Amino acid sequence: MNKVLLTLTTTLGFAGMAMAQNVTTYAGKQYLGSGDYNATSNNNLLDELFSYPLGICVDNNNRMWVTDQHNIMILDGSLSRIRGGFLGDPTSPGATGTDNGTATVSRFNTPQGVEVNKNTNDVYIVDTDNALIRKGTQFVNVSNGTVFTTVAGNYSFSGDHVDGLTSAAYFSSPTDIAINSSGEMYICDFGNEVIRKISGGKVTTIAGKPKTSGDATGVGSKALFYAPTGIFLESDNSMLIADRNNKKIKRLNLSTNEVTEVISTGLNFPTDVVAVNGRIFIADQYCIKVYDGTSVKVYAGQETEVGYVDGAAKDAKFGLINLFTYRKADSAFFICDQVNNIIRRLTLQDPPSVAFAANKTAVNVGQTVALISSCSRTTSYTWSITPNTYTLQSGSKLTDKDLYVSFSATGSYTITLVGANSSDKTTVTKQNYINVSNTSNLNPVCDFTADIVTPNNVQTVRLFDLSDNTPTEWQWTINPTTFSYLNATTSTSKNIDVKFNAFGTYSVTLKVTNARGTDQKTKTNYITVAANANKQLNKSFVTLFPNPATDKISVKGIDAVVDASAISSSGAVVRLQTQGSDIDVSTLSSGIYFITLTDNTGGVFQTKLIVNH
Repeated sequence: MNKVLLTLTTTLGFAGMAMAQNVTTYAGKQYLGSGDYNATSNNNLLDELFSYPLGICVDNNNRMWVTDQHNIMILDGSLSRIRGGFLGDPTSPGATGTDNGTATVSRFNTPQGVEVNKNTNDVYIVDTDNALIRKGTQFVNVSNGTVFTTVAGNYSFSGDHVDGLTSAAYFSSPTDIAINSSGEMYICDFGNEVIRKISGGKVTTIAGKPKTSGDATGVGSKALFYAPTGIFLESDNSMLIADRNNKKIKRLNLSTNEVTEVISTGLNFPTDVVAVNGRIFIADQYCIKVYDGTSVKVYAGQETEVGYVDGAAKDAKFGLINLFTYRKADSAFFICDQVNNIIRRLTLQDPPSVAFAANKTAVNVGQTVALISSCSRTTSYTWSITPNTYTLQSGSKLTDKDLYVSFSATGSYTITLVGANSSDKTTVTKQNYINVSNTSNLNPVCDFTADIVTPNNVQTVRLFDLSDNTPTEWQWTINPTTFSYLNATTSTSKNIDVKFNAFGTYSVTLKVTNARGTDQKTKTNYITVAANANKQLNKSFVTLFPNPATDKISVKGIDAVVDASAISSSGAVVRLQTQGSDIDVSTLSSGIYFITLTDNTGGVFQTKLIVNH
């Protein structure tokens, strides 16, 4: 075990799988300690016995290379294949060494950082305890063994710092590697406290003062690190550095060699860093943290508690985390859980975006207000209202996406909505948002809304009275009359629940009365009922562009479309081809269709489209 690894004395806890599997075991059979192994070179992912998995990267074919205490492996489909190193007990004599050659003829000694040259698909390995930079030829197939060579450095038990030709250079316990688009390599030289560059057959030191630990920003040798452990290229001009013992994340400008601080608080012992979608994710001992530009939060795992628990990100437990990577193809991180000897998979979930608005903010006592949320990436909703002198209408709940509520006392009401998903929660509060008065002797002003305007023929539709000036009588009329009242509501209820028994469009009229008079409102063709194979539809906030359309439309309002179909006026269903947020409608004849969409969370949406060829 090399000096990057921390001694762990905490007793591990274990638990079964939770329901929301944001964290899963991707590869490896969990055990504690090190030194276990498989005597076969090809093993099922979950049967592989890693010995301290330390480094991981993704190649051009979305396979993943993994380094452990003495092996180089590739995760290829459902199998883990040992491509280099010793096929046996890593504690046996001869298990480690500097030998080059094909497949298991080669030897390594605690290889860690691993990266693929995207131009060639060859793999490059930081052979930490040998103080060498090694290369493996690209994976072609099982029959073609990976050939390993040394590309920079000289073996040194204690390590040294020498720049110059790659054949003359010396490193000291290098831990990570990054490769830019031109194939130039950057080395996190942990033992020398510096960042090195390999280009044009030469090794140079570009940041940090060799063999000098400290904490300073500046250009080149003016900058100081203390046990830099992991690096990540944001671009060819910018690198993030996990400065472990300084408990910071720093940024290196690769054009000027200037080092600046990015994160200076909120970390314990960061070992690696990855930037995705404008956020920075950090491996910090037993958890993955995230920095959104303002604050650092725990994204997955427990900050001070070690263990082995798969499940929801916030409930999961990790052993000590070394390096990790991100695979864009499935929007997930893959993490070297070195103490549990497994590779963990963590799905990326951006934080929820939360917003809401009321149909009216100045209302009368007893008047129903519709609080409509417009959220994305949100899986749960929690409303709160203060003061508590309010009544939820017609089965509305504080955990619904939209809320229908009336107020029994005058005054100003503050509304809060908390939207959450597996990774985070977002809170939006509107102080004194709803202002309630008690005005009498005014004629009613009729208004109403439906919670779903594009239902299928099995859904319950709720129609809510939103009228001003406190009506005391209500009369609902729906045409055509192919519908049924539900849940003990009738045509004279304040709010009604109905189910439509036939496809088509329905007009709705509400007449309201109080002591001063009567008012009514009609919404023509307000409800549209279409076939939907009995799926539960979400209230549709999607918009189609262009509409009318000719050959292709784009969808706005949901994260990603995974399935789409069109329902014609005759009820015929046509499956549509999707790509990202675009849908091909060129196969549809001119006419009016209901487009049914399924998003990446399993939500189902429906909206109307006109096709004109």
